[in-house]
Amino acid sequence: MAKLPNQFEKLTDKILATIYKAIKKHSPPNLELTKVTDLDITLVKKLKSEYGIGGLIIDVDDTLRKENYKIPKCNQNWLEYMKKEFKICIVSKGHAKENVEDVLKSIGIEYISGYSASKQKRFLEAANKMGLDPENVLVIGDDVINDIYDGNKSGMITAIVKEVVDEEDLER
Repeated sequence: MAKLPNQFEKLTDKILATIYKAIKKHSPPNLELTKVTDLDITLVKKLKSEYGIGGLIIDVDDTLRKENYKIPKCNQNWLEYMKKEFKICIVSKGHAKENVEDVLKSIGIEYISGYSASKQKRFLEAANKMGLDPENVLVIGDDVINDIYDGNKSGMITAIVKEVVDEEDLER
């Protein structure tokens, strides 16, 4: 009987992988980044000229920080740098704890959070707060459904992030 949960878990993983693959195929991100800090000055200039990007909406968990840890200093520095180039709003489907609100407040970055069926409403709210049309906003996140699909559905440019690098990774 101990094998049943493991088999169920494997089946669930396969089903979810198939769903994510189908959604990504029909609603692909415009950009794929290994980590959020791969968005450098060269890519910034390209986004501004090609898409007219004036603002960034960035997810928190597994985009700016691992799981529920603190936002690593390297990503805080990246946010401060990006703030010189773009209007920025951080959007989370849940209520991020730890140091997220304090860090963002100290940098002067707007934070929108709360549970809802989709992030689309929050993305449009963030674009409105930044005073930008949706097509001039880049959504950066790790989740194909909640970040990429909802960002595309909102008429925004999207970028998927594959991993988060933090101080512990850099020290190794």
